[in-house]
Amino acid sequence: MRAPPLTAELIEIAALREPRRPALRDNVHAMDYGQLHTAIVHCAGWLGQQGVHAGERIAIGGPGFVTQMIVLLAAEAVGAVTASFVAEGDPDAPFLFTQVTHVFSTTPQDVPPNVAFHALDDAWLKALRQPLPAGQLAWSAPAWDAAHRIIRTSGSTGASKFMVLTRGAFEYRLRLGPDAPTSPDTRLLMLAPLVVNACLTRSSAVLRQRGLVMVGGRAEVVQLAPTEVWGLPIQLQRLLADLPAGYRAPHAVTVSTAGGLVTPADRARIESVFGGRITSRYGNNEAGSVCDDLDASGRGLLSAGCDVRILDEGHRELPEGEHGRIALRTPSMVEGYLGRPEETAAAFQDGWFLSSDVGALVGPRMLHLAGRQDDLVNIGGLKVPASRLEAGLRAQPAIADAAALSVHLEDGAITLGLALVLAAGATTQQAEAQVASALHVQGDVLLRLLVLADLPRLASGKIDRQALLRLFRQHA
Repeated sequence: MRAPPLTAELIEIAALREPRRPALRDNVHAMDYGQLHTAIVHCAGWLGQQGVHAGERIAIGGPGFVTQMIVLLAAEAVGAVTASFVAEGDPDAPFLFTQVTHVFSTTPQDVPPNVAFHALDDAWLKALRQPLPAGQLAWSAPAWDAAHRIIRTSGSTGASKFMVLTRGAFEYRLRLGPDAPTSPDTRLLMLAPLVVNACLTRSSAVLRQRGLVMVGGRAEVVQLAPTEVWGLPIQLQRLLADLPAGYRAPHAVTVSTAGGLVTPADRARIESVFGGRITSRYGNNEAGSVCDDLDASGRGLLSAGCDVRILDEGHRELPEGEHGRIALRTPSMVEGYLGRPEETAAAFQDGWFLSSDVGALVGPRMLHLAGRQDDLVNIGGLKVPASRLEAGLRAQPAIADAAALSVHLEDGAITLGLALVLAAGATTQQAEAQVASALHVQGDVLLRLLVLADLPRLASGKIDRQALLRLFRQHA
């Protein structure tokens, strides 16, 4: 039996049906479905000429969302295994390049001697816009169990770990997401980069239904009036801050996010600006979606097909209501980490993925997400999720942004480190007073404050806690 169609095949149908319908848009290029289909076919042929065939692993970087999408979709169409990277400053790119045979980017990359580099320049893109030759491309969709995409963990608390998604796992994540129903009228504004796996799955879902996928910010919101906005919480915060004062969307806009809770303050702001449904997904790259939507307290129903166990430190299952390590089993799990056999053995056991998240089952298929094991900070002996502290700090008028982490000093003492970005016009003294009030800090708690112009962040938008730890140690 033939494998189900790829995104490129469905784009071809859209191109034959409505070639002038808008498909992709970034700050440089815009393509309708006719142009996109033409570019994918040309690119698929070009990839074959470069030696890219079924099963080949390739890495694709920017800048340029439209350019990257063309190569990704064409590579899928020839059965290649794709990975995305940030063209500048990606700390994980050197390792990724050792796992592939070809690297494609609009900017030069330092690749190993046995890896081919291909520049995606304007001449290349111009060639993709030429008319198609006579005849029809024979699509060859990979089997359900074939390797399809290489993804990574966020790397916010250490080096990223890479994993291989099968075609079936990728399709499961693409088709069963909790985001807004997709139709030809969908206009998706994507805030996240392609290194965030959900960026490709959600964008592909919209393209399969003949919708429009665009990247950008303020200008796109005001001029193109998206029906859906997708991004990480920090990216949504930046978008909201950049919109014109008093802006209100002309129609209800669905706002979808993942990678962190949406605070009550942010929910209120999103509702006032966009007036549509807000979904806050909890999941991870190893297992996919866990909860389709979390409320501001971190509670949500488990996604269909997701099994959860709560374990103590001895890997014994805990009863309902008790917090412990979240173990997961889903239809879209990966099998382990590339090049990390010991970490694979520790995290993947007996068909379950042992996450670093802490939570409790608090009702029928109801999960309460408390935080991460590696993201808990110590306040007077009490371990508290950093995300909870950070939300309380950001609610203070003198603090624009904040990050909390445990800092182990050379003498063995554990300090609560708080990195703060001051609000406009605020002083350090005002922020210090509000920290004590927000956290109810007692005199016996070791506390260290670090005021920064901006918090260090990864390409995904998440806080780079390793970089923060280095800053704290430099100022020790």
